Amino acid sequence: MKKYTLSIFLPILLMPLSAVTPPWESTTLEDDTITRAIHINARYYFRYTNPDEEQRESLSHHAETDWRIPLNQVALVCLDIWNMDLHQDMHERDDRITRERISPLIKAARAQGLQIIHAPGPHIARRHANWLNLEKDKSSGAESNDTPNWPPPTFLKKTGEYVQYASPEVPNMLRSWDILRDNAGFHDLVQPVADEPVIATGEELHRLCAEKGILFLIYVGFHTPGCMTTRNYGMIDMRDRDYTCILVRDCTNGMETHETFDDQTSMKGAIAFLEQNGIYSILSEQLISSLDTMNVDRR
Repeated sequence: MKKYTLSIFLPILLMPLSAVTPPWESTTLEDDTITRAIHINARYYFRYTNPDEEQRESLSHHAETDWRIPLNQVALVCLDIWNMDLHQDMHERDDRITRERISPLIKAARAQGLQIIHAPGPHIARRHANWLNLEKDKSSGAESNDTPNWPPPTFLKKTGEYVQYASPEVPNMLRSWDILRDNAGFHDLVQPVADEPVIATGEELHRLCAEKGILFLIYVGFHTPGCMTTRNYGMIDMRDRDYTCILVRDCTNGMETHETFDDQTSMKGAIAFLEQNGIYSILSEQLISSLDTMNVDRR
């Protein structure tokens, strides 16, 4: 009987069991089946201690998986990798990461036939010829009859009796976002190639994965925290749809404050949060090495 070490189990205490993809299931193939497989040592945070040790947070530690995953069950998701952004200094970091790390990783992925999925944001996706538009059958947005219409629209818009709770007006904020919405596009090094799919929503990503049999989503893009964690096609929402999500942690950038910009505390904290809540991480050089040394598995 095959044995598994403690380190392969998810370090999740409060996470729903439905969100867990057991490592042993991810590598199981039918007898006499030949498939190309990628070896993944993904990092997570193990919040437990050894049985003979006191349960103390100071004794918890990082651990890694040891997975060999069929390549046709994996996709590389390029999330919100743009040619511009709201803050120039943030975009300068984004651009450097894209050129030095994301672009070489995409090149290695394409060379091995790893599925690339582009998730650039609805306003960019819907303008591109490769947009899949997989929600044509979706209603105009009306909720089901048994869904409460709450909070009320006046609270959402902060009008009427709720006007006092509106966010302070920021000079040029709406104008800045309008410019970004109308002019942002794919980074020049992350343009979709051939028929690589472009999705606009988490539902489209889900339908695409179901069609192609994809179970593992590897994420690169911006920002963590930010769109990588809050978009409905981002890591947290797709984890909640029961996919195993892996962040390439040196292929992202943080959405920082004036206090955290220099040492990227926000990004480091976000990665720690993700690794403690069912999402894994890996370095681009590890992933490229795994792609370059891929072999054929027979199980």
